[in-house]
Amino acid sequence: MTEFTITEDFPKNHVEFEKRFSNLRACYEYLLKLKWPDGFKCIVCGHSAYWVSYKHIYICTRCEHQHSLTAGTIMHGTKKPITYWFKAMWWFTTRKSGVNATNLKDLLGLGSYDTAWTWLHKLRCCTIRKDREKLSGIVEVDEFVLGGQKPGKRGRGAEGKTIVLAAVEKQGRRLGRIRLQVSQDYSSDSLMPFIEQNIESGSLIITDGWKGYNPIASDNYSHEKVYWTKSSDKSSVLPGVHLIVSLFKRVILGTFQGRFEPKHLQSYLDEYVFRFNRRRSKSIGKKFMRIVQQVIASIKISREQIIQCEIPVTRLA
Repeated sequence: MTEFTITEDFPKNHVEFEKRFSNLRACYEYLLKLKWPDGFKCIVCGHSAYWVSYKHIYICTRCEHQHSLTAGTIMHGTKKPITYWFKAMWWFTTRKSGVNATNLKDLLGLGSYDTAWTWLHKLRCCTIRKDREKLSGIVEVDEFVLGGQKPGKRGRGAEGKTIVLAAVEKQGRRLGRIRLQVSQDYSSDSLMPFIEQNIESGSLIITDGWKGYNPIASDNYSHEKVYWTKSSDKSSVLPGVHLIVSLFKRVILGTFQGRFEPKHLQSYLDEYVFRFNRRRSKSIGKKFMRIVQQVIASIKISREQIIQCEIPVTRLA
């Protein structure tokens, strides 16, 4: 994926969105501006002048190299008008609890549920950047499980569930940013890489008394343990993580009717993190702008890659 420059150009509300992006030309011009914020520059000869074909291909006037704004991105080879993609990105980013494939199919009038499902998974691939800033300060870390009701042991010994690791910044009584990641197990071999990849050195990490967190004390972090069994106020034990868990489960139950394939769970987690970490944006259009920026900088992903969970990690750049 390529680098992009953040600009403050986005529709402030749904009425403005509909008015601004009602035609193909407006959508392509917006993509052009986000791809080349300093003006068009031919990737072959560096020339700045171009002309546009009727298929919205940008052609350099010097070397005649053709530049497609959708080729090589998640929109590669799309047979639907670009206006459909813009509407999908708007609903994907601005609906508080997201949108499921059935909703998107109906909203766009698509003839296939599979198309809507594929589009949403492609957009989820654009929600996380590899070089995003790590969490810092005071950070709660814990794990939780997702899955259908099954008999047997609960908690860390439960079987047939998907394990999720969670990290939540604390800013006084308020929550900051979050990170969520699917895990194979509860061992320190899984917990420590998650912590090191997502939390800045020097931060204070608060966990429960699970032994898998013991290596934190010997690393570049401060470590505080809280114990559920020793606390008289159970609600004060890792309250930030527990709130995030509750909110995410509500989204799974409400938006997706409690159904998800474990192999695709990370995509849903990424979408939730994207939306939660931008919840304080003053304008809903800013989240739309961000996803368009990351879509234009994305790489081609096929439906088969999504189904097999073989999405290239370079999508996260």
